[in-house]
Amino acid sequence: MMIVLTRCSPLSLRAVALSLFGLSSAVNISSSISCGAQCQTLAQAGASWEATQHASSGFEFYTIPSNFSSQLPEGSLLGLEVATDLSNFSVPSGLSLSRIKYTTSDLNGTILPASAYILWPYAPLAVPRCRSGGFPLVAWAHGTSGWAKTCAPSNYRNLQYHFMAPFLLALQGMVVVAPDYAGLGFDMLPSGQHIRHPWLTGPAQANDLANAIKAARAAFPDLLRPTGPFVAMGHSQGGGAAWSFAENQVSKPVAGYKGTVAIAPPTRIIDQVDQAMANTSLPFAGVTTSVQPNIIAAVTAVYPSYNFSGMTPTSYDRWNNVLMAVQGCFPTDNLVFSDLKPDQFANPGWTEHPTVQSWAKRAETGRKRFKGPLLVLSGEADIVIPSAAVQSAVDDTCNMLKSQGWDESLELITYGGMNHFPSVQASQNKWLEWIKERLSDGPGPYAGCTRSRVGGFRTEFMAQTPFPNFLGAWADAADGWMYTL
Repeated sequence: MMIVLTRCSPLSLRAVALSLFGLSSAVNISSSISCGAQCQTLAQAGASWEATQHASSGFEFYTIPSNFSSQLPEGSLLGLEVATDLSNFSVPSGLSLSRIKYTTSDLNGTILPASAYILWPYAPLAVPRCRSGGFPLVAWAHGTSGWAKTCAPSNYRNLQYHFMAPFLLALQGMVVVAPDYAGLGFDMLPSGQHIRHPWLTGPAQANDLANAIKAARAAFPDLLRPTGPFVAMGHSQGGGAAWSFAENQVSKPVAGYKGTVAIAPPTRIIDQVDQAMANTSLPFAGVTTSVQPNIIAAVTAVYPSYNFSGMTPTSYDRWNNVLMAVQGCFPTDNLVFSDLKPDQFANPGWTEHPTVQSWAKRAETGRKRFKGPLLVLSGEADIVIPSAAVQSAVDDTCNMLKSQGWDESLELITYGGMNHFPSVQASQNKWLEWIKERLSDGPGPYAGCTRSRVGGFRTEFMAQTPFPNFLGAWADAADGWMYTL
């Protein structure tokens, strides 16, 4: 989840508005009953700024091809852009890009159109299984980008995580296959039915990840062999997707699988909401309570009849008549909800609804059998996905591994003093070498569970927030919401 420390405070809203002066949007959101002049200015300007970060303003690639059918198998290749024009991307020299359209499936087995990018290295990492040709692969599951068509990372100039993950992996000789997730990029079926993005629904995003691998291999069979080695990796929302992917390998294996890296994975998000509401002094409470509308929208994506029932009238209005109206992504989401009070995000007791509880059970990551090796990384100062929640999921899973005699490896490493995004960067030397070892058929981790902690050096002098501390350009304090892109 790419989330800022808190929503913008009311005192900072004028500064944000002034910093966005000159940006505008043509979308009419005057029908909103709760979003006044300042709110509308922020929403319009936020969405306009996001548009400047898109490689294409027309989203021409995300048109459903005529060969799409709900009867196609999942993982079917629908379309291929062999060589994406990089003139509007910030992809490093030496790398090239392709994009694919393919079929995936939601939790109910419904076939949906989806998109993904394939980032190609200058030369492949030398691994034994690719000596006769082909490239080793990392299936990358991104953290939260948003909930609308416009939030597909494959249309972001920097592919969202840029040098934190995809650029780095490709520059090290690995092909990166990265799904946008259902509902992002493609948001409509040929019938006109809206495809809503089921945020934080790990098993659904795991389907998107698996099917992107299948479709990418179908698109480039000589370069991405059917049994070629690959590792799954993800952060935050993507960390949950990656862990769920490892769980899916038990019953739906994808050939060539070598292991999974899950960084800051959400596991039981409804439990986290309940804890935050019960004790608002917890470090993660501010962030967790502020994203309740986003979770309610995810429940509605899986169970349309739920129809946003947990939202207050104000948050319902902000979500449907403002954020979705301007097709805003996570940065704009932070602005749209920035002036709401804690009791305006959701109705009291909404997590107790049977539909919400059903979603929570189906969306849960962890505490299930998995195919390893599985490397889980967590920052001890993470206020988005608290380390205690990750450790609890690991402990319970390890108890199951031991009692049921699974011949699998699960390793947890915690990073002292590290927050949500800083944990990605602080752990880089670990996960990068781990991935290379798995792809190279190096000695695998021993079966069982191991736990360790990295204390870090000079952590008291580091500058960090939950979100990244850099963009392609510098952002002043009032523009901190931009970093959530």
